Amino acid sequence: MPEMKSKPNLGRESPPRDLRSFLSLLERRGQLRRITAEVNPDLELAAISDRVLSTGGPALLFENVTGSSMPVAINLLGTMERVLWSMGLEQESELELLGKKLALLQQPRPPKGFQETKEFGGVLWSLLKAQPDLDLTPPCHQEVFKTEDLDLGNLPLIRPWPNDASPIITLGLVITKDPETQVPNVGVYRLQKQSSTAMTVHWLSVRGGAGHLRKAAALGQKLEVAVAIGVHPLLVMAAATPIPSQLSEWLFAGLYAGKGVRLANCKTVNLQVPSFSEIILEGTITPGDVLPDGPFGDHMGFYGGIENSPLIKFHCLTQKRNPIFLTTFSGRPPERRSNASNCAK
Repeated sequence: MPEMKSKPNLGRESPPRDLRSFLSLLERRGQLRRITAEVNPDLELAAISDRVLSTGGPALLFENVTGSSMPVAINLLGTMERVLWSMGLEQESELELLGKKLALLQQPRPPKGFQETKEFGGVLWSLLKAQPDLDLTPPCHQEVFKTEDLDLGNLPLIRPWPNDASPIITLGLVITKDPETQVPNVGVYRLQKQSSTAMTVHWLSVRGGAGHLRKAAALGQKLEVAVAIGVHPLLVMAAATPIPSQLSEWLFAGLYAGKGVRLANCKTVNLQVPSFSEIILEGTITPGDVLPDGPFGDHMGFYGGIENSPLIKFHCLTQKRNPIFLTTFSGRPPERRSNASNCAK
């Protein structure tokens, strides 16, 4: 966590703030390969990525994807080295500092002695600097498409494995809000395309979004949902990492970045999203509105089952000009999720 260290980190590159700056960092360090040949997002793109990943190869940017004008970035977190870079770190040993700081936040107690007092004071100061702030002119609002112009078919959704049910979003931040407390939750859940404007979301019943949907159902309300695609990998890590319950994913990401995450108000729902997201989808879930979801290849190397999952109906899409689509896929290790999981441990 930058700014949580006992001494300044001189001579190191500043942590990138958005997807594009992280891609630039990877390219400067020889860890990004641009693919200019046309590649099909149905099976082919994932197959190429899987082969490169299995050899410890670089992140990939497919610049000519069949059926879409958007380039696709993949394998960004395919090595532990790149996972560390996404967090503004260089060595695995620096992860120990994260554990110590989170322990102070999760089980605070009166500090004993000068050194512990100093460390705890550093954590509190970092928390203050990590508070998110609001961007009134967010880049993610450069282009806006409402229902009549919204078509999920324009996105380069991948279908990784032959028996997968349909194209998917895998690295979108799914953002919901508790209907009672108004506390937001950010998670990384698989979304399956069901139509040109709707997708099912696959989340476990214990996840925050599922809990919010149950509360919305009890109140007789629809649940508002936003999906942020193409964010800095640090935000993906924050959303996918188990963290103390009193920390928000935005605050956790801000602790690592050394400054607060810039957020933006959505256009049509009462939610906030990272302002430098490449793409934002806005919609609602009507409680009880479900469709079959799956099967899909999973991280164990097998296909999962078919389950009825909540249906998100999208009515607005906003994006940067010339957006970049960020994705990944599940499969037998080694793969990108295993590196992120190792880091989370």
